[in-house]
Amino acid sequence: MTQPHLSENVPSPEQFDWASFRSRWVSRPLSVLTVLLALAVIAYPLYQLFQGKTYFEPLDYIDGTTLIMLGILFLRCVVVYRNDTDLQAVSLAVVGGLSFIYTFEALYKWSFYISPWLIPPSELRELVIQIGIALTGLVGFAFGKFKWSTLSKIFTAIFVIGWVFWLAVGFPQIFSDKLFLPALLPVHLSQSMVYLLNRVLKFALFLVFFFAVDQTASG
Repeated sequence: MTQPHLSENVPSPEQFDWASFRSRWVSRPLSVLTVLLALAVIAYPLYQLFQGKTYFEPLDYIDGTTLIMLGILFLRCVVVYRNDTDLQAVSLAVVGGLSFIYTFEALYKWSFYISPWLIPPSELRELVIQIGIALTGLVGFAFGKFKWSTLSKIFTAIFVIGWVFWLAVGFPQIFSDKLFLPALLPVHLSQSMVYLLNRVLKFALFLVFFFAVDQTASG
């Protein structure tokens, strides 16, 4: 009996429906723009990092690795939710990205003071705004688009444990030699170690959101 050729079941490049592919993305202009923006947000900081520049000056010296994480998160949301409407996919990317960034920023600002009544009014106002933006991520969970996957829970635990450790050693910073909180653990971290801890925690939080994007919820 004649065996079928495997090539008969595998579409050739000529058989790929490029017209359908193009029309799909032409009908999703917001997603296309978001993908292009995400690629730029990933590529330019990478270029700067290869040149030895860690911080992105036009955005108040934000760390380039943060922009790379944000770009990857945007790409993941747009790709995973490609079966949702164009606006829904991009909105989820924006919500996830902003929640990721401002969850870290709000927790970072709070950690300098711990007690709310010690926070100056101008700083407190900024903190409240940051918390409000961070909480927009709840929209994704409310509509079943974000979920607490097993990996999200694992990286949440890593993030919380790491942050508690940072507070317990006095919340040292890259830009100063002094401790901003009373040290509960007799552990000294050099500025390079503080930078590494900061980046590890940011990456852990990024992975919380990355794995919270639910691939089964598309469409």
